[in-house]
This record gives sequence, structure tokens and C-alpha cells, in this order.
Amino acid sequence: MPNYLRLPLALGVAVLVLLSGCSTTTVAVDPLKLPAQSDQSPVVVSVTANTGEIRGFDRITLTRVAPPLKAGESAAPVENFILEQVVPGMARDTSLFIGALPPGEYQFSSFDDTKTRKTLNLLGSDELGHFSVHLNKRVDLGRLLLTPVNANVVFGRSARAGSNQTLIQRFSPAHAALFAAEVESGWNLPVPKDGFEQYALSRPVGADCATERADGSVVAASRLGSVLVRSPAGRWNVVRGPGIESLLCVTPVQLPDAELLAVGEFGTLLRKPPGVNALLPVDTGDLPPGNLLRIYGNAEAGWFVAHQHGQEIKLFHSAKLEAGSWTVLRKESIAFDMWRGANSFWMWKTDAGLAYSVSTGPLRFLDFKTNQWTERATPGNDRLVALTVDPTGTMGVLTSPGGGFAGIFAGAFVTRDQAASWQPVNTPFKVKVVPVQRTADGTMLMNGGVFGASELQMSKDEGKTWTVQGKFELGRQLLVLKSGELLDLDLGQYGLFSLSHSTDMGKTWKMEYSNFDRRAYEAQKK
Repeated sequence: MPNYLRLPLALGVAVLVLLSGCSTTTVAVDPLKLPAQSDQSPVVVSVTANTGEIRGFDRITLTRVAPPLKAGESAAPVENFILEQVVPGMARDTSLFIGALPPGEYQFSSFDDTKTRKTLNLLGSDELGHFSVHLNKRVDLGRLLLTPVNANVVFGRSARAGSNQTLIQRFSPAHAALFAAEVESGWNLPVPKDGFEQYALSRPVGADCATERADGSVVAASRLGSVLVRSPAGRWNVVRGPGIESLLCVTPVQLPDAELLAVGEFGTLLRKPPGVNALLPVDTGDLPPGNLLRIYGNAEAGWFVAHQHGQEIKLFHSAKLEAGSWTVLRKESIAFDMWRGANSFWMWKTDAGLAYSVSTGPLRFLDFKTNQWTERATPGNDRLVALTVDPTGTMGVLTSPGGGFAGIFAGAFVTRDQAASWQPVNTPFKVKVVPVQRTADGTMLMNGGVFGASELQMSKDEGKTWTVQGKFELGRQLLVLKSGELLDLDLGQYGLFSLSHSTDMGKTWKMEYSNFDRRAYEAQKK
């Protein structure tokens, strides 16, 4: 395990301590707003987190390193500079920072995620290294990478993402000209070659958009440009792309040059060729900057991509995949509503094509052969809180009539006919967090337990009676396989990440994959 900056992600009070006392704090100005004769220089850095513990850092605090004191001199006030995120919401796990700094030597002091109120405090550690800013010299510090090591995290520099040119050009083109000329790396040391980044790549965190393939294998999107692949025998393999962006979904396809398509941050589109254990880039053509959430389609119907930019989601279509010419078919808003709360988006594959919905409804179905859309109402025309589709094609939803804590008032429904009709379900939990799922033999499964034991329950009689199967942690995802077996998927909200399998309807579980590092654990005990 690399000897790199083992630090806890703590609730954010560290910055208040850091900035108190004999110090000055300056928010770095946008270099586009500098006067022509300014003595400050543009600096850019990005940060990627291989964990769901945070939602992307949005503020960095730097400290200017003071020169050694001479005899008789008193210490000057500590100078702190804050870099703020550029283009919030451009990605789930990566943030871009651009600011202007006066010449000098600097060190990173803290990284803040104000959304989760968590801080990574580097004060007192020099392992990341210092960087220098010179007059009239542009500095590109490349990408910093954070990855969990059990209860702590390690933090270092990425060798794969040594430049931010691509991010700037796609997401902040107004700044592109500032860094188009020759830039300095700024760092006082080269990127360490001690295996830090390889350590992170070997342990991607998260299993999103998990899908079972026809052969019984399972694929799931993960962080650091990775797809997790589970064989029918329960062995997990990591397939990686060339970058370290987070992947948000992976879709099985049948193409001569691809058996999987993966989409993710920064408009990332990758393909896995048959027999190749790697993800290769696909030219996205004229698709605009943004996050790609889902992709479905085929050679005949073309390709449909859910594209997010800020709080807007667009459904794009292109007749071809490589170097496509993309046309907007639909637009939806997922902006937060003061009265109704958060708005979510779901998109899934159907036997005839695809379907999608947002919290406000309705559900929209597209038939690939006829190219016709069909709209169907949510149960009672209420808001959708959650939605799942199981291997039988049964769709389960939770609905809420309005504001408040939706789970307390949520209704549970299932449909077997693509939302043409809805069946209410009597559930075992007063506070509902996920919809009912159904196995191939009709067994209903539901997990919950917000104010009690977190558990999985089962019903064999359409929800009339329920039986406790065993413990099931809140915040984890249940995936029902066609065989009736179950997977317990960790979405990466914590440093420790694991995937488990059950052959007895959740009574017992066998862990199949984990990022737990026993060597680091033993070293920490010593």
C-alpha cells in the first residue's frame, strides 16, 4: 500500500480552525477579471474522488509558504487563498478550480465539500508537495486524486491526468485561451512513482446501473473509468478505460466491435470489444459537454443518450454511434423545487425500446420499430420518489402526494403492463425507501427500516403477509437476478465498499468483492 497522506474525511470544522488566529484569507479572483497589468498569474487544478463520501469538492484552501525567518524577524501573518469551483455540477466526482495567485510558493491546506459539510485537512503535511507561481507564467497543476483506504483516504497526484486542457476546453472555454500558451506544472517534485494511482485504480468504488446479461454475468459502472464485471460463478473483474472519470452506466450491446457501452462524466463514451479486457474511446461527434447518464439503442434504431448539463436533462438521438450527429428529442428539468423537493430522473430498457421519467411524471415509452412515444400516468398522478425494474419486467415505484419526508407518506405500487395499470402493495415498512421488487416466481422483496432494524422482507402472497429474511443495510441496492439469486450492491457512500451474493433470498450473504485493505489495517494497528 502506498505511503501517501492517510487522512480522515471529517465533518467540516477544520477550515474554521485553519483560518482563525494570525492569518489573512483571500478568495482568488477569476483570472479573466484581472487588469491588464496584474501581478497575479492564472492557476488551474482539478480533483477526482474515488468515493461517494463527498459530492465533489467545491472549495480549496491554499497557504503561501513563508520564507525562513532571519535573525530578529517576527513571523508574518499566514496568507491563505481560496480557489472556488468553476462550473459547479459539471461532473459527479470531479471538480475544476481556476484562480489567480500572486507569485510565491504554495501548499494545499484543505479541501471542502460544503454540500456534505466534509473537509479534508492537509495542514501540517508536506507529502503532497509544494508548487510555485511565477510572474506572467500560467500554471496547470493537473489532477489530484483521492481514494479510500479503509476508514481513511489517501491523496496524491494523478499521472494519467497530468493536464486540465481538455476539461477547460469543454467546460470553461472562456478560460481556454489563458492556458493555450505554454504552461508550467508548478510542482516542486515530479509525480511520485510509488504506485499510488495504481492502488486507486485497483479498487474503484461504486457499482451503479448494475445490469444482468443474457449469459448470467453482471456488469456495473464504477469510478476511475472502470466497469465491474461479475461472472456467473461469482468472480469480479475490473475493466478499465484510459481515463479516471467516473462511469455512470454500462449497457450490454451486440455490435461487431462492442459488447458493452459505458457512459459517464465529461461526455465519456467507451466500448468494450469482444474478447478485449479494456474500454476504448468512442468519438462522440457533436454531442455537447455534459454528463452522460444512460445509452440505449441498436444499429437499426440508432442510439439514444440521456445527457445532463446542470439541472437539465436532454435525450439525444443519433443514427450512428461513432462520430454521431446528435439531435435533441426531449428536454426535462431536475431542478430542486422548494415545495416538492428534489427531482430525479430514471431511464431503462424495455422489450420494445426504452422508457424514462422524472419525478413529476408521466412515464414515457419509445418503441424503436415504430418510433412512436406513449405516455402513461404515475399512480394517482402523484410524484415519483423511486423506481425499479426487475428481471420479470415488473416495475415497482414509490409515489408521494407532495412535500414533507416522502418516505413517510409514500405509496407502493407495481405494474406488469408498462404502467397501463397499477397494483397497490401493502408493505411491511411505515417509512418506505425503495420500491417492491419481484423475482421470477412472483416473490416480492422489499428492504427498509429507517426507524428500526434495517432488514429485507419477503412476501409470497402479493404483499398480504411479510417475513423477515435478514439484515440489509439502508443505502445499499438490491439486484434481483433472473435465477432468483440476489446481489447486495454498495453504491460507494462510504470508504469501505463491498459486493455480496445470496442464494437463499437474503437469509445469508457471501461477500464476493471488497476494497478492504488488510495490510493497511494491520499497519494502522501497529
